[in-house]
Amino acid sequence: MKEELLGIVDLFKTPVTTFVKRAEERNIKKEGIIAGIIAVVLALVTILTAYMGAMKIINKTYKSLDKYNDSAWEEVTKSEFKELKKEAKEEALEDLELGKTFFRQIITTVIAIALIAGILFVIARMVKSPKDYIEMLSMTNSAYIIYLIGFLLNTLFSYIYAPIGSIAFAGAAIFAIIALANSFREVIEVEDPNKLVICSSIVLTIVVAVLVIIAMSYLNSLISSSGLSLLF
Repeated sequence: MKEELLGIVDLFKTPVTTFVKRAEERNIKKEGIIAGIIAVVLALVTILTAYMGAMKIINKTYKSLDKYNDSAWEEVTKSEFKELKKEAKEEALEDLELGKTFFRQIITTVIAIALIAGILFVIARMVKSPKDYIEMLSMTNSAYIIYLIGFLLNTLFSYIYAPIGSIAFAGAAIFAIIALANSFREVIEVEDPNKLVICSSIVLTIVVAVLVIIAMSYLNSLISSSGLSLLF
C-alpha cells in the first residue's frame, strides 16, 4: 500500500521518469488490472455525482410541506407530500439509469485507454521504434491515474467551492497530457523529431476524422429516428 502511494506521488514528482520506469516493466496483467480499476472508479464517481445532483434538486423542491404548499397550485397533506417526494425520487432514479450509466462509463474509459495506447503504438511503429503495445498501455494508464486524481478533486471541491475543483481538474489533465507526450518521446528515442511530428499529425488527423464521421453518423441516425430530418 505504501509503495503504491509513493508511486502516485512519483507520478507528480518525477512524471517522465516514473512513466518510463513503469513502461519498462511490460506487465500486461498489472496494466489490465490498473485500467479496470481506473474505469470502475471513474464510473462509480460519475453515477454517485449524478445521484447526489438529482437528490439535491428533489430535496430542494420538497424541502418541507409548508414551503411546498406555498409554491404549489393546491395544498397537499403530509402523507401526500411524502408520497410525491418518494415518486419524484423513483422517477429520478429511473431517468438516471444508474446501472446502464455505470457500465457505459466503464466501457467508454477502457476503450479510451486502449485507443490512446493504440495511437501511441502506431506512431512508434511509423518512426520505426521497436516499442510494444504494453509499454504504450502502461504510459497511458499512468496519465489516466493523474487524470483520475484531478477528476476526484473536481468532484470533491464541487461541493465546497466549484472553481477550485475546475482548476485542479484542468491542471491535472494538462499535466497528464504533457507528461504522456514527453514520456512517449523519451521512450521511443526517435532520431528525427521532424518525422515524429509528421507521423503524429497524420495518425491523429485520421483518428479525429474517424471520430467525426462516427459522431455525424450517430447524430444523423438520431435526427432520422426522431423525425427531425424533414425539418432540416
